[in-house]
Amino acid sequence: MSEQPLLAKDGGYIGIQYARFALINRATSKPIVDGIPGADENGIYKVSTAIDGGVTQAQLSGLAPSVNRIWGNNAVADISIGKSQPSVAFTTNFLNHMVLAAVLGRESDGKGGYDLEGKVVDLAMEIVSSTVAGGAVHFGFFDGYMTQGDLALQTNNENESRVNDALTYSPIANDAEKIGKIYYDSDEGFEQATLDQEIFGVAPKA
Repeated sequence: MSEQPLLAKDGGYIGIQYARFALINRATSKPIVDGIPGADENGIYKVSTAIDGGVTQAQLSGLAPSVNRIWGNNAVADISIGKSQPSVAFTTNFLNHMVLAAVLGRESDGKGGYDLEGKVVDLAMEIVSSTVAGGAVHFGFFDGYMTQGDLALQTNNENESRVNDALTYSPIANDAEKIGKIYYDSDEGFEQATLDQEIFGVAPKA
């Protein structure tokens, strides 16, 4: 395997290009093709500024594993490394209400009504930022639950009072005890199709 040369300024994180997600059949780890309205042929939905209001924030926390110092003889004798407990504070200006209902597990009554509480559904997710050099950085999560935050509706005045869709995504580990992967498209061998297979469970094309 040849060593890849270093690219100038190929690091850091700048902005949010987009986010994608798909409902997943947890038993098979395959996408539910008709799970989210407006999704592509593989069941993957890309947050846009045409149908949605675009992503404004994706705050990834809890990525580092927990550290527990073990004491003995009045000193730190060992360190126990636990599991990370990641969470994503995911905010959009707004999601199309039918898409929002799908990712929150809100069932439609077919008459314009949706369960307010919803139920957790298995959701794979990809968040894409950029390096300083301009390449894409993909954060992929195999499975997780999306929940909604509080809504504080306020009166309009001379300006509109808008409330963003503030959601929390809580990743779940797979059978290999992994929650996801980070990909750099500037690396040799990167292919979007491979990411789609690994994160969203898309079947390889024959």
